[in-house]
Amino acid sequence: MAEKVEELKIWQRSMDFWRAVNTILDRPGLLRDGRLRSQLSDATDSIVSNIVEGFAQSSDKGFARYLVTSKGSAAEARARLLLACERQYITRDEFTSMDEVGDEIARMLTGFIKYLHKSNRRDRGLGLQRSRQPRRRVSD
Repeated sequence: MAEKVEELKIWQRSMDFWRAVNTILDRPGLLRDGRLRSQLSDATDSIVSNIVEGFAQSSDKGFARYLVTSKGSAAEARARLLLACERQYITRDEFTSMDEVGDEIARMLTGFIKYLHKSNRRDRGLGLQRSRQPRRRVSD
């Protein structure tokens, strides 16, 4: 298992998706459609953020719960991209390209969630163990 979240392929691919979506957020159509722009930005931020938050959990099942949320955010981002395409803020080719990455992320998340449920480790060893040395009392 990775020692840092940045080592996970799913995090790396999610960051690729995040970067791709962020390149279109300042387009005139999306700037005028602030609600769609905000929802799309929030959804892609959520994908990455939930992977990071999940990684910090002490159990695999805890991590998996965050990945389920991340997968839902990926679905939302893909739906928002479709709306951006339908409103002609992005081209069909741009939509297709980003949608394929979003689909890949969803499949990767599904596989990772299944893996975590099978492994079911309860102490992921993420710095949760404290030193067993007794505390020294501070005398007055």
